[in-house]
Amino acid sequence: MSKNVSNHLESLETGQKFTQDSDQKPQYMESSEAIANSDLARRVVRKIDMMVIPFICITYLVTYVDKAMLGYSAVFGLKDSLDLQGSEYSWLGSMFYFGYLAFEYPTTIAMQKIPVSKWLSINLFLWGGITMALAGCKGFDSFLGLRFVLGALESCSTPAYLLITATWYTVDEQPIRIGWWSTFLGVANSFGGLLAFGVGHIKGALEPWQYQFLVIGALSSTWAIFMFFTLAERPETASWLNEEEKNVAVQRLGSRHHGANHREIKKYQIIEAAFDPKTWLFFLCGIATQVVNGAASNFGSLIISGFGYSNLVTTLFQIPYGMVILVSNVSAMYIQRWLPGQKRCLVAILYVCPALAGAAGIHTISRDHKVALLVCYWLTSTYTASFAMIMSLITANTGGSTKRSTVNAVFFISYCVGNIIGPFSFKENEAPRYTSGIIAMLVAYCVEIFLLLAFAIYAAAMNKKKVESVESVAVDLQGISGPLQDMPVLSDQTDGEDPFFRYSY
Repeated sequence: MSKNVSNHLESLETGQKFTQDSDQKPQYMESSEAIANSDLARRVVRKIDMMVIPFICITYLVTYVDKAMLGYSAVFGLKDSLDLQGSEYSWLGSMFYFGYLAFEYPTTIAMQKIPVSKWLSINLFLWGGITMALAGCKGFDSFLGLRFVLGALESCSTPAYLLITATWYTVDEQPIRIGWWSTFLGVANSFGGLLAFGVGHIKGALEPWQYQFLVIGALSSTWAIFMFFTLAERPETASWLNEEEKNVAVQRLGSRHHGANHREIKKYQIIEAAFDPKTWLFFLCGIATQVVNGAASNFGSLIISGFGYSNLVTTLFQIPYGMVILVSNVSAMYIQRWLPGQKRCLVAILYVCPALAGAAGIHTISRDHKVALLVCYWLTSTYTASFAMIMSLITANTGGSTKRSTVNAVFFISYCVGNIIGPFSFKENEAPRYTSGIIAMLVAYCVEIFLLLAFAIYAAAMNKKKVESVESVAVDLQGISGPLQDMPVLSDQTDGEDPFFRYSY
């Protein structure tokens, strides 16, 4: 193979760019790997961690507490105030995700056209207002309608977190950062339980559940205003980076970094996403994980109260549940980082197993053993670490801006489907044991384990095929010579187009 071709293939793998000086001679820029290992780059990453991740973490906390507030309200008189009958409470839980489902793809397209940070802030501000309006509902119909609107507004949240993470961080850095903000699911459960406990003591003209919606709604809107004016969209617009730091923040990602800010919608990438088996493995994983989430967020408090605890004590017992989520997510993200090749699927499976055991315990242990049942309920929260791993698998294994947006949209459609199914698996006439719901959780855990194994096998096979393809290209290019600038490095390639893309599993 000629030296020029060898250098070109090497530049593709390391993400090098080149420029030309005044004499039109190729002049290499420093590789993204070298930049990433510099002291300046490490300082820039620390700045990004301090100025970007906290926004995602707090927003994640606020939006989850908003959703979980329905479950807390259920033990503080919501059902009686709205005179809910039969499956109407399950409909309130599921209707949120009908709104989410209806607006998921439109909001994903909007985020390719509108700055993500601004779109997220506006939606969160409106979300807070609608949450406060829930306190004024007098019946099932009005509450149901507002729950649909809430789902529509929140449809941008988690996709926005993933896009922001992909914009600022390299593929190797993303799992840790996703792990950081996903731990706030645990903080949100603990904070929500503590908030519900505190608000539950308010004695006033309104019902305790009404005060809960008013307080969390006001917090959401206030945070949205602050975020709108302070969260930077991308490195080039960050006021807290100087010009040198902005350049490093961009260059360290590499020319082929698939978190780049591409606004053009490419139809061929949508088609590639639709026919990519990984898309549908992610889709099924989303359903499996969110059947459990839909159950826990809407019926968790009712499950605990069914063990024989009072309303206020029930809210306090959500705090350890949140702490288990926090410990699980933090430990999972560092374990996958330390393992050779990261082994994200293996780590995800390891954290599904305690949740599976916990659900089995709830299903089989006698109601006389309240503490054992409570511990089993807390164990069911470890599955959240697997959800964080799955989200990191999506960002790490999907190249191309339009393809990534499409895969995210498909995944969050499954997110909605799972959360719609989850509440309906809990039948009112089975309270407080909710046998069908617990069995649905057991099945979902088993399906998730199978899907993670299938993804790992498929990704390994695709990597082997790509290695063989690159070796074939290298043989075909032997003897080719010519100026390097005639063979430019392409940007915004999909993982299927890029022969040097390697899948993480």
